[in-house]
Amino acid sequence: MKKLLVLCALALTIGSAVGCSKQDAGSASPQKSDGNTATAVDMSEKLTINWMARSYQGGGWPDDNPMIQELNKKFNVDIKIQWVPAANYKEKLNVLAASNDFPDVFLVLNPEFNKWKKQGLFLDIQPDLHQYPNLSNIPKDRLYSLNPKGKLLGLPYYVTETRDSLSIREDWLKKLNLSAPKTIDEFYEVAKAFATKDPDGNGQQDTTGFSFYYDQTNNTIVDANFIMAGFGISNQWKDVNGKLVPYQTQVEEWKKFLTFMNKAYNEGVLDKDFAVNKVRSTVEKFEANKVGFAYLNPNDWKNHVNAVKKLTPGAVVTAIDPPKGPTGLTGTITYEMLEKNVINAKIDPKKQQRILKILDYFLSPEGSDFIKNGIEGVHYKKVSDGKYEKLPAADKDRQNLLNNWVFRPFDPGIQMYKWEDPTYHQMIREMFAANEKSVWRNKGAGLESETMTKSGANLNIKFMETVSKIIMGREPVSAIEKASADWLAGGGNKIIEEINKSYTE
Repeated sequence: MKKLLVLCALALTIGSAVGCSKQDAGSASPQKSDGNTATAVDMSEKLTINWMARSYQGGGWPDDNPMIQELNKKFNVDIKIQWVPAANYKEKLNVLAASNDFPDVFLVLNPEFNKWKKQGLFLDIQPDLHQYPNLSNIPKDRLYSLNPKGKLLGLPYYVTETRDSLSIREDWLKKLNLSAPKTIDEFYEVAKAFATKDPDGNGQQDTTGFSFYYDQTNNTIVDANFIMAGFGISNQWKDVNGKLVPYQTQVEEWKKFLTFMNKAYNEGVLDKDFAVNKVRSTVEKFEANKVGFAYLNPNDWKNHVNAVKKLTPGAVVTAIDPPKGPTGLTGTITYEMLEKNVINAKIDPKKQQRILKILDYFLSPEGSDFIKNGIEGVHYKKVSDGKYEKLPAADKDRQNLLNNWVFRPFDPGIQMYKWEDPTYHQMIREMFAANEKSVWRNKGAGLESETMTKSGANLNIKFMETVSKIIMGREPVSAIEKASADWLAGGGNKIIEEINKSYTE
């Protein structure tokens, strides 16, 4: 009965997918480019800039926030930011499109960028890019990704692609006299011990090895990525001799993965409630001393560790490399940079150039320091050479919102602040560097397919329902063959054709 309830919850969970040096403002004098400063733009006229940004917990700034006031003064502008909650952002974009009333500069989500990039809505930055050295220095593969050939209609919003670290309870390892796993087989044995040998010492069998959840947006498995990669399953799309192949057709790889997962489910190594997990469920269960493995964000490492230690003061959390599969394959959670900052093609060219100057500034050493750490003397103060102190206004003003939510440098250190311990920063950077070795890139990320837009979600739901039934033992492993064939017959063949056309364009 419990299996049936969980399966029903899965259908609801997945099915719901269908239905974060001062310059005189009036100066127009030329500036020498030192690689960090944009070519001079006439800033003698004060311009109002309407900017739409996505916001998360706590909402955005009021217009009188010191950070906005500082930018207004520096660039002789009056910035009006409309902060739209992330949950409503897609809807807001489509409302604006229907009324043809876009702001001057705004973030565009991947589907909308693909849909609108041929309609003349976005400024082509390419002709003037040479005037903005910091924008020009964005890695070319990311800068031009998803843009039409020869054009630059959107600037990428940076994400650390291999941000999250696979993490383990090292104190549990020590208690059970085990070592961190190097292979998938060793991972299974450690996870099984975490589930059956009372690693928390409370005399109850109330822990398990690992868990995962379903991403409701893409209907994909998250947090078991390293196991999928180890068995050779691609991150949705892989390049085979110049042609993109979807993971729904990797039947033999799926069989090996599902055999492993079904065994883990039957033996209590896998969290029995995986199908009803939400986005943060795996992290919350790790912090609650319920599972021994989880993906954790190094940027939030202290908070993760403190949460675990709150319940178990002697807890030790350690990041590990993803274990290798039977043939030596490995991979880790890999995020894609698909969202674009765009400038309205229909606004005054003076506004367009002023916006580009501001965006270029954000990526300069001075500007990136500003949007992350805030204003010296207001949000932090210098104590001595190389040492700084955070001031109370930083928490009040939330000086880092532009950096966190709007546009920021291509640097994993985007959330490392100058008042923090440099040795802590070094530890985090080493974690990021280790994660990069196991990048598991989706070669088809962001590519266009009309059929996938219309039918892809339903097709993926059906496919993942079979995956879950197999994991729970309600279907044999061989059922994945029919699931793959059904996916192809239901529209998958057309999706493959359209994705490959987009891939070669």
